[in-house]
Amino acid sequence: MKMFNLFKRDQPIAIDGGHMNQDGTFKLQVFRATGDLVMPYKAEEPFYAKNLFVNAGMDYLAMFQSTAPGSVMNHMAVGTISTAATLTDVVTTMGEVARVTMATRIASANILTEVATFGGALHSITSLSLREIGVLNHAGSGAGTLRSRSVFAAVILANSDQLRIEYQTTVGSR
Repeated sequence: MKMFNLFKRDQPIAIDGGHMNQDGTFKLQVFRATGDLVMPYKAEEPFYAKNLFVNAGMDYLAMFQSTAPGSVMNHMAVGTISTAATLTDVVTTMGEVARVTMATRIASANILTEVATFGGALHSITSLSLREIGVLNHAGSGAGTLRSRSVFAAVILANSDQLRIEYQTTVGSR
């Protein structure tokens, strides 16, 4: 008996006449230290781009349909690799230099918003060309499952600068 794969990763899955999609964007904003006590940070213009749900991330989400995965996608990492994100990216694809637990994760109206903040000296990432973001399910560097990855123009932080990342994911469509 010959089996056919009816679903392709780059196409939505039809469910009851609708589609189940994972689509999202991220907002990256740098806050530069001013040295002023009244206004200690100045926000730079935010940068917006689409994020890419990689194959391993989609497989992880599919597990929720029948089992509970080992851990929540509750960590965000930054790295230095500028190679475009692809569906086959995994956690070791990243040039990871820092990983944090997300500060907030809020779901409302089919949108999941996840926020993390990185500090220049606090996370030892000063003077590095940060170029990528990943969402993962493990606190340890180089470990876990990569759900999504995005690449952006280089950002370099000074000691007191902060990088705030906000991922927004729309789950499904009606």
